[in-house]
Amino acid sequence: MKVLLLSPSPPHLHLGGIATVNRYRTGLQQRGHLCEVFGSTSEGVLKQSLEGTIGRFRPDIVHAHDALRTGVHLLGLRTPWVVSLSGEDLHHDMLLEDQGPLVCEVLRRAYRVLVPNEVAQALVEQRVPEAIGKVDVVPRAAVRLPTGGTDLRRSLGIPRQRFLVFLPGGLRPIKGQHRAMSLVCVLRKQGADVEMILAGPDQDAVYAGELRGHYGKQPGVRVLPALAHDRMGAAYADADVVLNTSLSEGAAPTILEAGMLGRPVVAADVPGNRELLRHKETGLLFGDEQEMARQVLALYRNRSAAGALGVRIREDFQRRFDEGREIGGLLSSYAAA
Repeated sequence: MKVLLLSPSPPHLHLGGIATVNRYRTGLQQRGHLCEVFGSTSEGVLKQSLEGTIGRFRPDIVHAHDALRTGVHLLGLRTPWVVSLSGEDLHHDMLLEDQGPLVCEVLRRAYRVLVPNEVAQALVEQRVPEAIGKVDVVPRAAVRLPTGGTDLRRSLGIPRQRFLVFLPGGLRPIKGQHRAMSLVCVLRKQGADVEMILAGPDQDAVYAGELRGHYGKQPGVRVLPALAHDRMGAAYADADVVLNTSLSEGAAPTILEAGMLGRPVVAADVPGNRELLRHKETGLLFGDEQEMARQVLALYRNRSAAGALGVRIREDFQRRFDEGREIGGLLSSYAAA
């Protein structure tokens, strides 16, 4: 089968989507399928180049990852095409007055719609009844990243004994990094030797600027640009806890990556995260900032409990989010399309 994968762009702003598409490509190629990945930075160039690429490559199926940023360009395409939804599609773009109708039209006209879990399936079918019967649940795979890159502690001079909180992800309102603004201050008042690192691309310039301005005044907090993918494994491995503060999620790549490396995760109690983590068994879920601080402090004070949590999340993710299952789900959807 010849598969054309459409990746959101520009690449430096959509690291999670890029990683997902690259994982699709690798898995499909290992099954013997011929794949190309397409993306661009300009809508005009994207439209023209996409037509040329389809004409040259002549794919059997086109797979767009992210309905708004890639799926819109497939409206009217006669070649069978499917779309896999991002968390942004589900919990933000679909609800906007200007962009929501476009996303819904993509879901109506796609041959198949791929979602990461049953909660997302129910949302799609509720909002776009025309999609009922063509929504496929394909759980995202959890991949163990290599940990041989330069670690954060060494490069930033953070002592080994200091408790390190890592908050990765693009800087935009839906990721909710502002919810952690008082975390380090609160923990240090409790006597905790703690530091926090945020790392991710500036996906919303105003929001990112406000975060950097606020956090820049706080001791024990650093806001870094997005880390290269080959450094992320080492960054997770360096962290004592990985934090997710999102206001909504689909299937957060950062949680999947952290979990596969056995890192304890403290995450916002939102539907997408609840599909990944079982509270107090494989992770900790918080409802507000005070609860978040209490949970991180509890892990700081009980390192053995934190380690056990990391072991359980890794074992759980290895069992539930297998790469082979993900690629099998893609191929089933392609066949149905």
